[in-house]
Amino acid sequence: MRKFQYWFIHGLIVIGLMFVAVFVGAADVDFGSMLDGLVNRDDSMISTILWKIRLPRLFVSFVAGGCLGLAGILIQTSTRSPLADPNLFGIGGGSIIILSFSIAGIIELSGYWLLIGSIIGALLVSLVLFALTTTKTLTPTRLILMGIALGSLTLGIAISVVSHGKVFPTQVIGLVAGSFTSSTWEVLWGILFVLVICFISGLLISRKLNPLLLGDSIARSLGIKPWRIRILIFSVVAVLTGASVYAGGLVSFVGLLSPHLARRIYGNNVLGLLVSSTLIGGTITLMSDQFARLVLSPSEMPIGLATTILGAPVMMLLAFKIR
Repeated sequence: MRKFQYWFIHGLIVIGLMFVAVFVGAADVDFGSMLDGLVNRDDSMISTILWKIRLPRLFVSFVAGGCLGLAGILIQTSTRSPLADPNLFGIGGGSIIILSFSIAGIIELSGYWLLIGSIIGALLVSLVLFALTTTKTLTPTRLILMGIALGSLTLGIAISVVSHGKVFPTQVIGLVAGSFTSSTWEVLWGILFVLVICFISGLLISRKLNPLLLGDSIARSLGIKPWRIRILIFSVVAVLTGASVYAGGLVSFVGLLSPHLARRIYGNNVLGLLVSSTLIGGTITLMSDQFARLVLSPSEMPIGLATTILGAPVMMLLAFKIR
């Protein structure tokens, strides 16, 4: 019954955020006109704002957040590190490097080729991180330190590349601090396809994740090869992270926070955590994007700053309860 109540409240929050995303904004238009533009799609200004700006941004932010939430629970479970996060560990930084080369005009990528390039960049960094996690003396603390160092390195390379090219400051901010202002239906279909494929992959792997939580030795005694499961998980995490960075740049805290909230609300079963962490990640990102869009309206703050403002206090509270 308690879980049903949480799901019900969660659903109401998402519906409320969707209402705000569609009908609230800088444009001074009454509700009736907005509703008419939503129902009767045409070439009017109001309908264009809704169908080409607000609706794509709504769905892209939710799906990108879902990618981060799913990536967060997978990487935390596989590494047994409560502070594991795909962007904190530099996997998102690999995507940023590829996108920075594109923005600076060094390489020419557009459309879904940009999505593919972003995923390849994330995969390359995830392979380095996977190689580090195979070390027998590796502890969760060392993993965190290595991940932070790797993330700083990739971000430094990306900033150096965009500094070399003639890039507008807003493009740089959108890349390293996150922004969904350029969301389109094309971006949505690309990252939605990635999320569905990766979610199915996560479901197929989920049965072998529970034994992995008990330690590598116990997992091996049950006939599971930890290194094989981890390389699959790191590959899935890289694809999810690459898709989210392609859609909205680096968005902090979502992949870190979503799994913790999912565990406290919905329990510790891996299968349930995959679903709940994905939905919570989408909700956090959608909420943060609306906060970023409206709090300084008509200007906007980067969504990465919004997720930090909203997520950091919650994470500090959770940190006191992590044993």
